[in-house]
Amino acid sequence: MRLPIAIVAASALFASCSSYQEVVLHEVAGAELLGMDAKRIAMRVDARIENPNSFRIHVEEPDVDLFLNDRFVGKAVLDSALVLERKATSVYPIHLHADLEGGPLLAMLITSALSGQVKVGAKGTVAGRSGALKKRFPFEVEQVIDLNQ
Repeated sequence: MRLPIAIVAASALFASCSSYQEVVLHEVAGAELLGMDAKRIAMRVDARIENPNSFRIHVEEPDVDLFLNDRFVGKAVLDSALVLERKATSVYPIHLHADLEGGPLLAMLITSALSGQVKVGAKGTVAGRSGALKKRFPFEVEQVIDLNQ
């Protein structure tokens, strides 16, 4: 019986010492299509993110639906770790890829190539962790990428 009381007391003490403030995704500052074929897409998204907390936050466990020209194409996966620095607003390069699941995408790829641009969207959640604390963050972003650059 003492162990559950000790856990609750330690949790209350820890929570009171580290007041959490929401992380803010201010904007997508840029996006670059690194590679795309009929089976896979790779890209870098530059996101300006504010972490007002006095501790670093490790971003993990993404559950992200990726869209091209408003069409679902697959689940995005982070290619490298992302750590939000404490009490900072910075532009973070986020490298990700997705194995395309949206059916035959050849027509969409041809249309994008002819128009010279593709609209990329991402919607989902990621987990932020700092020590033993963990919280899920929902987000939704959209960016038009110029393929002629």
